[in-house]
Amino acid sequence: MFRPLFEVRGLRVAVADDRNALRNGVGPVTDDGEQLPPGWVELLSGVSFSVNEGEVLGLVGESASGKSLMLMGAFGLLSSGARVIGGTSIYRGYEYQPFHPWKGEDDRRSRKEKKQRRIAGTSVAGYNDDEWSRLVGTEVGFMFQNPVGAWTPDLAIGEQSGEALTEHTDLSSEEITERVYDALGEVHLPRSSRLFGAFRHQLSRGMAQRAMLAAALTKSPNLLIADEPLNGLDAPVAAGIVDLIQDMQKRRGMAMIFITHDLASVARIADRVAVVYGGQIVEQASATEIFHHPRHPYTSGLVGSIPGTAPGRLHQIEGEAPLLVDLPRDRCPFVERCKHAIDICRSGDPAPSVVGASEVRCHLASDLDLPGVRD
Repeated sequence: MFRPLFEVRGLRVAVADDRNALRNGVGPVTDDGEQLPPGWVELLSGVSFSVNEGEVLGLVGESASGKSLMLMGAFGLLSSGARVIGGTSIYRGYEYQPFHPWKGEDDRRSRKEKKQRRIAGTSVAGYNDDEWSRLVGTEVGFMFQNPVGAWTPDLAIGEQSGEALTEHTDLSSEEITERVYDALGEVHLPRSSRLFGAFRHQLSRGMAQRAMLAAALTKSPNLLIADEPLNGLDAPVAAGIVDLIQDMQKRRGMAMIFITHDLASVARIADRVAVVYGGQIVEQASATEIFHHPRHPYTSGLVGSIPGTAPGRLHQIEGEAPLLVDLPRDRCPFVERCKHAIDICRSGDPAPSVVGASEVRCHLASDLDLPGVRD
């Protein structure tokens, strides 16, 4: 039976919200039965997606739509104030439930270990499952939204780049150092001791992003996670990063999940696209279907906002995306901005259904003829 390389099933994520606490709201219940206190709000409810061997999945949507919550939550890498409360992540058949809390011999030691094992090298200290920690630490590479801030400020780039291998393999320090140098050269950075020993404040944003890609490549990953890798980069630098990521992905045969709000870059690099709005995946299909035959009004609006696809075509989606903590859960999340909305859209959140070659969450998907890049 065919099995994806990485799969997320029923992911649930909650965040702490002071306003909800003041309203005496009741917190959600986790999958293992824990009642969260007032102030916690469930933002993601039952999100599922997958990526196959060698495939590039694009997660696209406006800023603050929930894209990074989905991906970082699936690996248990959320920042304070957010936590996974349900769902299962599966890597090559190995199941992990990221809502299980960290458990150590004592709280003080646990906090110290979590602080010491840093994120840029992906040592993944906070897991309570040794096999999952090993799999993520050796087979999954990460590129984070903030390519400068993701590096620990008081440790050299080279040391951090190799720490996942130090943590999870039996390679010697010499072998790890050589891998780091090789990876720096592969992303077109100098194979020099000066760069190896540099600190994050000595790198430009573009160099820091390339170095982060190099850190990911030291592990020879089967899956690369690129979370808004173009964020804050000038257009020429961003184009160079896209070319580099695409080249690395093809030459190494890696699967990749590419998170962005830039549909133009997704059109270049993705095989399949998941469109995110209001903490939901509202449409999933091949890149060709998404761009040429969108089934969800939001997808059609995104495609229509890409400059240069056709003369006179550019238009915007009216209104602004709501904050996830304020979004009503008893209706379609896009209803207030959708020009096609009718009463049923306000009376219930649509379930996923297959329409044509897409899986889509829209009550009217079978009835609408929405424009894509062909129109």
